[in-house]
Amino acid sequence: MSPRKQERRFAKEYAQVLWRIAEGDFRTVLVLAKASDYRVENAFYLAQQSIEKALKAVLVHRGIAIPMIHDLSALLSKLPDECDSPYGYELNALSEYATIRRYEEGSWTPTSEELQDILAKTKAMLDWAKSKI
Repeated sequence: MSPRKQERRFAKEYAQVLWRIAEGDFRTVLVLAKASDYRVENAFYLAQQSIEKALKAVLVHRGIAIPMIHDLSALLSKLPDECDSPYGYELNALSEYATIRRYEEGSWTPTSEELQDILAKTKAMLDWAKSKI
């Protein structure tokens, strides 16, 4: 597939749809975080998905073609300078949850403190995205 076909432009209105889906993913993370028996990696995966969709919503709103990938660094790099996100590239560690860590078990189990940290960062990213669209 050519690099051009790996990116796609969407109508500006789709930004609101993406943001609502991102918010839904975050609400699901919150439900999981309250559960007593679940695979905590799934909460991190859904947090990554929420952030990914929030970033894509901002790009769509700006008329920027979005790469059809899960790499948060690649999405962050497409943001215009005036749209700096609150956490920048430190969020890229979550990209592993949309790829390799979805298919692993036990190589690393996040702590409850790490989960609370990512919940706060995800909420901040959603708030930031909403302010940009």
